Amino acid sequence: MVILQSDSASNDIRPLLALQLLSRSTSGKGAIMANMVENMQVDAQENPLGRGGFALLGVVIPAILVALDQLSKWATTRFFDLPMSVCSTSDPRLSHDFSPVLDLSLLCNRGISWGMLQGDSSLKRWGLTIFAFLMTIVLLYVLRKTKDRLGQFSLCLVIAGAVGNAIDRLLFGAVTDMIDVSDIGFNYVFNVADSYITVGVIGLFISSFINDRREKAALDDKTDQAAE
Repeated sequence: MVILQSDSASNDIRPLLALQLLSRSTSGKGAIMANMVENMQVDAQENPLGRGGFALLGVVIPAILVALDQLSKWATTRFFDLPMSVCSTSDPRLSHDFSPVLDLSLLCNRGISWGMLQGDSSLKRWGLTIFAFLMTIVLLYVLRKTKDRLGQFSLCLVIAGAVGNAIDRLLFGAVTDMIDVSDIGFNYVFNVADSYITVGVIGLFISSFINDRREKAALDDKTDQAAE
């Protein structure tokens, strides 16, 4: 699993800072230029993700990731010579040893990620499906407001994972799991969408930690400047 490092939203403002420095060194229209740059900085901070970026991280990339997740589930069912809808009628619980580390195990998860909250009921099925889609809407809103790149990409992964599993639950009443690494002591079978969610949540924690450190550093700088 790879966590992309972020340069944060400051990357988008660096050209504006350079323009601001240039405006200060000029005469005549320097004040007007400085005001224009300041307004541009405010706009950039209040609108951290433009329409193009939002479409890319909120729609295009999640759609590609969801397609890969669904492809992996289809390939798993075909490997065992079963239809992709097998989880709607049964729970085959088939397994194939690939290596001392990784096995392919076809399981139908009627709970949530990592096989938790098991049990079959229509109420839980539709409740979890509706919850997943509502959370996706909330995550899209948060994505639109998120400024740093790591946070944006992490939300993109969580959105893709939530939608990928919600599609399974909506169509078949259960999520197809297949990645089995129990040979190394991890006794949960999961799928590609679960991996998206896990990496995304880790990325959000890292993003939050980095942003807290930056805010603290900025506050310390202001305190030092005030003391001077």
